[in-house]
Amino acid sequence: MNGTGEDGIRTTTVTGADGVLLHVLDAGPEDAPAVVLLHGFLQSAWSWVQQLTAPGPLRIIAPDLRGHGLSSKPDTGYGEERAWADDVAAVIAALGLERPVLGGWSYGGLVVMDYIAVHGDSALSGVLTVDASLTAGVPGAERLFGSEFFGLVPQLLAEDTESVVAARRTLLELFTARPLAPADLLTQLGASVQTPTRVCGALLGRALDRTDVAASVTVPWLAVHGSEDRVVATAAADHIASAQPAAQIQRWDGVGHAPFLEDPARFGKELAAFVTNKARR
Repeated sequence: MNGTGEDGIRTTTVTGADGVLLHVLDAGPEDAPAVVLLHGFLQSAWSWVQQLTAPGPLRIIAPDLRGHGLSSKPDTGYGEERAWADDVAAVIAALGLERPVLGGWSYGGLVVMDYIAVHGDSALSGVLTVDASLTAGVPGAERLFGSEFFGLVPQLLAEDTESVVAARRTLLELFTARPLAPADLLTQLGASVQTPTRVCGALLGRALDRTDVAASVTVPWLAVHGSEDRVVATAAADHIASAQPAAQIQRWDGVGHAPFLEDPARFGKELAAFVTNKARR
């Protein structure tokens, strides 16, 4: 359903690759500098609730990725970089965004790299990654992920509802250095269980090394990583710095895998500064 909620967040539906319908949240002045934020593994656009409800001087656009949230959940397409890339391109085109910053949290960072691999970065003004890895499912990638996350994988692939909910709640508890407020935890859990187990398996089955794509980035890049991240190791930020020496790396002390939820005020300030001072040049 398209429209504007009482909180000022606009909702729209965009047709992505292969006819997939993408549910998109959009907040802030429509003529403000735009930031497209891609959520992570088994999450949804509501991961960015703090940014959507307080966009500041920015326009914040947050789609549910294919297979997640209220977007379509096709049986195929999750292993194809072009499908992910064209989904993002469709959102940018449908909303008429002019050189937005493209940001991705965790798995969303890999989708950012999918987009750049297919479309390049000429239509962007900047790149943001948040606690993201450039590799997954390839030899050596395991050093960039936490052991607690790997230990959860069999439970995340369970078929029975009780096991799925329990595993996804445990995953959410790994995200933050300090526990989320109960209401926030329930919001994120409700969004998480909308992703079918088959989609979870398809994402975990992708073998990706985006080092070369990262090296090709020509626009300003801000990479934020929490020092207490138990899902993606801080070594992933070092890998980004090695692949793209021009990237601006920020390591946040005392923060886990979700800086935008744990310290939304700082995240908003840093994002606005990056967009206005770095990416819009």
